[in-house]
Amino acid sequence: MSIRPPQSRVLAALASLNVDGSGSSNSKAVKDVQPSSNVLQRTISDAYTTKSSKPIAPPLKSARSAPLPTKPAETPSRPLYSYSTITPTPRVLFATTDTEADTWIEQLNLTGPISVDCEWVVNFRRGPGGANIRPVSLIQIADQKTIILIQLRNSERTMTRFPRALRRVLEDSTILKAGANILNDAKKLFKDYGVLTEGVVELGSLARQADPSCSTEFGNGKRPVSLAKLVARYLNKELNKDSNVRVSNWENPKLPPTMLEYAANDAYSGYQVFARLLTLAEQAEIALDKTKFVAGVGYPTLAVPTPKPTAQVPIEELPPVPQLHLMPDMSAAGVKLYHIRAYRYWALGKRTVDNMCQELRIDKQAGPLARSTVISYIVTALTQWPSKPFMPVDLGELRLLLLEDLSSWQRHYEWYTTLAGIES
Repeated sequence: MSIRPPQSRVLAALASLNVDGSGSSNSKAVKDVQPSSNVLQRTISDAYTTKSSKPIAPPLKSARSAPLPTKPAETPSRPLYSYSTITPTPRVLFATTDTEADTWIEQLNLTGPISVDCEWVVNFRRGPGGANIRPVSLIQIADQKTIILIQLRNSERTMTRFPRALRRVLEDSTILKAGANILNDAKKLFKDYGVLTEGVVELGSLARQADPSCSTEFGNGKRPVSLAKLVARYLNKELNKDSNVRVSNWENPKLPPTMLEYAANDAYSGYQVFARLLTLAEQAEIALDKTKFVAGVGYPTLAVPTPKPTAQVPIEELPPVPQLHLMPDMSAAGVKLYHIRAYRYWALGKRTVDNMCQELRIDKQAGPLARSTVISYIVTALTQWPSKPFMPVDLGELRLLLLEDLSSWQRHYEWYTTLAGIES
């Protein structure tokens, strides 16, 4: 399938943004100017005032590790890339809760180019086992005007659930999201958080179509091209890839400005390269074949239609839940009455997790049950009586249930992927 630039939704949106060949807006070239204030620090000055909660995983230990070899410092042949030198300077937003993340994601312009990048901790160690790779800690997403940094987890706290608005954007195949080696990030996001990222654009593959002459530098194969090389060729800037920052502790509860700037630069440079490549293709009247640079995680049986966000329904307005009695063979298999009750409220009553946390509590004067408790009841009902399932289990709905509590997804990941027939 070929797409002529004039009919491309993304290119049409790009034209409306008036992005020029340099990837900047307002038909002006990217200018190197000093920002009037420290945008990054001003935006995140109150980011760490929230009360900490217990993390899913224990804090990182100061384990002995083999330091990465570093090259002698070299004087860059190009100006050093910084999002803060772009005119107008994009704003930077930092989120540590799913509510914050959802609020800011809703403000993105999803009709034009966006980029996505991820950071996580790798503990390098000698001996058997090699590196210890931690779950994704930081997700960066950028459009023309905004860079959003979302810290999903750190050593003191973890988001209770994956931000819903962010998940909708990542799982929407019609919203193209660009990055370098982005498919690897997408696969890791599924393993760590159960997100089925679709519509990912590998910038190196797109470059080989939009700029055929780049093959002399990048090769004709399918190997990903580093973001630093793409920035050098298409933005004529040197992207800072200092290993001391790149492999730093991304689970630090208070990320220093150097790390936040590094993450913001990766996100925004990815956006600019994406915009630049689309412009080159349009100018050269090159028909882009999406099948050669757009991919996704690819587990269609686990996907579900994404409902539009709705207000929580009061308990008194919910319909009654069909009965399902505890039979002797269920009890003999280890299924308890509260397991069956939670299962029927979810599978038969179609309740949300938040509603179940209210409805399933025994003491009505007490606070709501924890999400992880409700989910564990349902999973126990499914696992303790597997030979006689109550009804066919919708794998997509089950995935969304587990995503309502990130600790539950990580706890039940092996069981879920086995049930779904996915090799870990």
